Amino acid sequence: MKKIFKFVLLALGLRYVLRLMDENVDIKIQIKKLRNELANLETDDLENKLKEFFKKYDPKFKDQEENQEDF
Repeated sequence: MKKIFKFVLLALGLRYVLRLMDENVDIKIQIKKLRNELANLETDDLENKLKEFFKKYDPKFKDQEENQEDF
C-alpha cells in the first residue's frame, strides 16, 4: 500500500513539474513576441522622428525624398 501511495505521489509530482516547465516555455515565447513587437514599434517611431527632423532642418532632404518617390 505504501508503494502505491508513493508511486501516485511521484506521478502527481512529476506531472506538476512538467506543467510548470510547459507554462514556462509558453511564457518565454510570449515574451519574445512582445519584445519583437516593441522593437518594431520603436523602429517605426524612430524612423518617423528622423524624417520629421530632416524635413525641418535640411532643405535638401525634401528634394531627395521627392526624387526617391519618382523611381
